[in-house]
Amino acid sequence: MKFDRMHRFKDPWKFFTLIMFLVLTVLTVVSQIWILKTSVQEKGGAFTLRTGQANQPVEIESETLSGFTVRKDAPSVMTLLRAGRDFFSIDASVPDQIILNSSAITFGEPALNEDGKLTIPYRVGSGAPARKSGTSSLQIEQKVFGTLFQSSAGQTLKFERLSSGGLRIYHAPRAYLNVRDTSVRFGLGNYIGFFTSSKYLHAVLNSLIIALTATAVAGVLGTMLAYLYARYKMPMTSAVISLVTMASVSPPFLGAYAWRMLLGSSGIITRHLGLNWTIMGMHGVVWVIIWLIFPVVFLLSYDSFVSIDNSMRECSYSLGADRRRTLFRVELPLAVPGIVTGLYMALMTAFTDFGTPYIISLDLGTLPVLIYKEFMSEVGGDYSIASTGSVVMVLISSAILMAQRLYLARRSYASIKTQQPSARMPSAGKKVGIETFAVVLIAMAFVPHLTVLVTSFFKWEAGILSTTPTWENFTRLFNLNLNSIWVTLTTGSAATFLTFAAGIGVAYVIVKKRYPFFGQALNILVMVPYIIPGTVLAIGFILIFNQPPLLLTGTWLILVLAYFVRKLPYAVKSAESALYRIHPALEEAARSLGASPAKSFWDVTFPLIIGGVISGATLSFLQIMTEISATIMLYRPPWKPMTAVIFENTIDAGADFGVASAMTVLLMVMLYVPLYFITTKTRKPKETSIEVL
Repeated sequence: MKFDRMHRFKDPWKFFTLIMFLVLTVLTVVSQIWILKTSVQEKGGAFTLRTGQANQPVEIESETLSGFTVRKDAPSVMTLLRAGRDFFSIDASVPDQIILNSSAITFGEPALNEDGKLTIPYRVGSGAPARKSGTSSLQIEQKVFGTLFQSSAGQTLKFERLSSGGLRIYHAPRAYLNVRDTSVRFGLGNYIGFFTSSKYLHAVLNSLIIALTATAVAGVLGTMLAYLYARYKMPMTSAVISLVTMASVSPPFLGAYAWRMLLGSSGIITRHLGLNWTIMGMHGVVWVIIWLIFPVVFLLSYDSFVSIDNSMRECSYSLGADRRRTLFRVELPLAVPGIVTGLYMALMTAFTDFGTPYIISLDLGTLPVLIYKEFMSEVGGDYSIASTGSVVMVLISSAILMAQRLYLARRSYASIKTQQPSARMPSAGKKVGIETFAVVLIAMAFVPHLTVLVTSFFKWEAGILSTTPTWENFTRLFNLNLNSIWVTLTTGSAATFLTFAAGIGVAYVIVKKRYPFFGQALNILVMVPYIIPGTVLAIGFILIFNQPPLLLTGTWLILVLAYFVRKLPYAVKSAESALYRIHPALEEAARSLGASPAKSFWDVTFPLIIGGVISGATLSFLQIMTEISATIMLYRPPWKPMTAVIFENTIDAGADFGVASAMTVLLMVMLYVPLYFITTKTRKPKETSIEVL
């Protein structure tokens, strides 16, 4: 028994599995549970009471009211309601004083703080008054308009307890009283408010409309192009695949930035042609996202079409079906897994896209933008509502994933492949049509890249592009933002190294070890961040890492952890694919010769999978370099990545568009060098036999 216990601990993979399970649980599950907890926390509410000024009646400033509703009982008497029930009333009929009364709460003994705030503890219901140490209290702060909008010396609040249980509070003439309820309760009030507010419902609806419309158009375009290049022997197929792959890893906000420069209200094309039209709005968001996501649909659909067994087509022809019937009854159904997966990935990208709507939609509310504004706003921001929106977003993302899985599980798409699909030689006219179609789609996808490249070498004056050539944009870039380049490279490299190392280990545990519980648990935990939008993941990180002993918010480490957990699926799945091709007998042979589990892995398995793992790590690096949704919420100076510099220099009319263009060009160079390596190694078109028809 003792020997067996010692032998179990000699397997290093068990220790690695436990560590990764704990790390991924904290970074994915715990952070989301924290968001869920915050979403059911209902804040007490706040408002600003404007006392009588220049014969004006006492009023509550409507834009400051949150957590309460107001019922006017008399010209200077009002009742604050919560959840439809009376909470307390304010009687301001006597000048320079207010009286607080309530049958729902019992006021404790007020206390005047050193900063001039009056704190009134309370407890819900009748009974003994609340003590000062109670967690629920009303805080009242007086502001008097003078030279500066601040409390005047000697004009502090005073109070008097009434025999009725109410409180009389004396304030300065013409004062503004900021009232805040510090209580925190748990309930579904945030969800009720979310789904009964037109603001939030419109954001959900806008996000779904944008995502579904853009995915539908991109799906048709991408699938058509994939089928044509898979079924016809076309020249430069490798170049087309490489260009589409390059377009698929462009920064998600690049298209919005470039199309806004071209077709915005003061855009290059709109000014040149004198057009009274702008791309800003929902139509512009849909247009930009189409060219962002169509490459994903093309690449996955192309792989599905070229992997279909050619004998299926031949059987269809032999039974009298024509090409059209064969396409819709045989080829498209067999290619459904790749097409549906491509549509799912495109839909998720469109639904969770933060940069495009924020840059190009002006006042159009979408769910990712709304969550960002609610969480980050210094005025009027609400963590609880942001968390509620995050939970709704995760639920919608999960529903989309479940729909995709259920659809694919309805039937089998497997076949015994005997040969590669034959490629037909198109007629001259069809060849020109296919090439024209491909050129148009690729050109539209690369409009942002070319626009940014050209404009980076021209001078910008007050946000307007001039015709003066200059190197000044790049000079300012390296003088002012050199640190951002260093931050991007270091955090990106660190996160990529973590995904490389952890991806190999996790994939090995899933494929080779298959531990009863932890193997499947790791597989699920790795894929959880894929359905969690970047803004939502960032909120979870801020909530759990914003206090000791794990105070990471504002540091470079929180960026590395966010990049690591979000892009780990790329490394794990590529390593899994490589491991499935290695026969277990190879490691067993090493074990039979006395090699330990660790040595057999490093000497036998690792050299055989290194190619696929490097490709997966490179994909992770590309995705990390263009990450914006999590970055924009997590970074704090001086840890400001390149994507944050680009983003901040595109959202304002007076921003430095020249630096944004130059930084984007530099980022594209840093992306396309490793991408060329991946494309030439893993994206070569498959050899096909030629069928002349």
